[in-house]
Amino acid sequence: MKLENTIVVVASLGELKIFDVKKIENIVDDELKDSYNLELLKGMDYINEHKKISEIVSDKAGNFNGGTNDDADNLLIEEKKKIVKKIAKDIDEMVESKQPKQLFLAFAKELSDELMDYLNPKTKTVSTKTIYKNLVNTDKNKILSYFI
Repeated sequence: MKLENTIVVVASLGELKIFDVKKIENIVDDELKDSYNLELLKGMDYINEHKKISEIVSDKAGNFNGGTNDDADNLLIEEKKKIVKKIAKDIDEMVESKQPKQLFLAFAKELSDELMDYLNPKTKTVSTKTIYKNLVNTDKNKILSYFI
């Protein structure tokens, strides 16, 4: 599989990492062998978004500030939507900037449909492999093995 001009995205509600796939040529036993490494292009931390949620729905003791549990649930849902939209925007911007031929995407199953809805058509066109798994904390040297 040719991986030149490929971007790999791993994301969760807390974090986004976008990697460029770099080809490395090695000589092994007098033969030219290709291998690939991931180079971090962009890393985003969305944890502060989650902190805002807890500040909105609870006091210092962790108790909900008035309202009902439905209000808290609705706030959480809305904040999660905002984060997923932000992740999609960050991915779209990188695709626009780097113009990859392929995009590999890993994101948790329960939010992947929503993320795909928010991605622009160009990003969807180059998205050739999607896996429903949170790989944010996976060693970058192992991430590619999930896609190839």
